[in-house]
Amino acid sequence: MSYKKLIKQEGGFSLIEVIVAFTILSVAFIGLVQTFPFGLSINKEAENTTEASYLAQDKIEELNSLGYDNINIGTIEAKHRLSLDPDNYLYNYQRETVVNYVDGNLSEVVSDQGIKKISVTVYYINAVSKTEKSYNITTLVSEK
Repeated sequence: MSYKKLIKQEGGFSLIEVIVAFTILSVAFIGLVQTFPFGLSINKEAENTTEASYLAQDKIEELNSLGYDNINIGTIEAKHRLSLDPDNYLYNYQRETVVNYVDGNLSEVVSDQGIKKISVTVYYINAVSKTEKSYNITTLVSEK
C-alpha cells in the first residue's frame, strides 16, 4: 500500500472544522448561560405570587372565623408592611383589607342586607420588572 493511499483512508477533522464546531458550541453555551438569570427571576416571581395568595387567603380565613356579626365594615387593615424586620421574608409584602356591605346584585350598599364582601389585596415587588404588583382575593360572607 502506498503512502498516498494511506493518507486518503485516514479520517479526521481539519482545523477549520474544529474551529467552526467550537464557535457554534460557544455561541450555544453563552446563550444558554444568559437564560439562567431570567429563569431564576421568573421562578422568583412565581414564588412571590404564591406567597401573596397565601397571605391574602390567611386574612380571609381569619375574618371568616370571627363570624358574620363580628366582621367590621370599612378598612380593616390599611396598606402596611407585614413585618418591620428587613431580614424577615414578610418585609417585602404589604396587605390591605376592606369589608363592605353588598346587596343581592353584589353592588356595594351602606346598610346591612345580610351579605358582606371581604377584599384582601397583597402588594409585592415584581422580580422581573421591579415594579409593584398586587394580588387580590375577594369573598362573600352571609348571615346564617
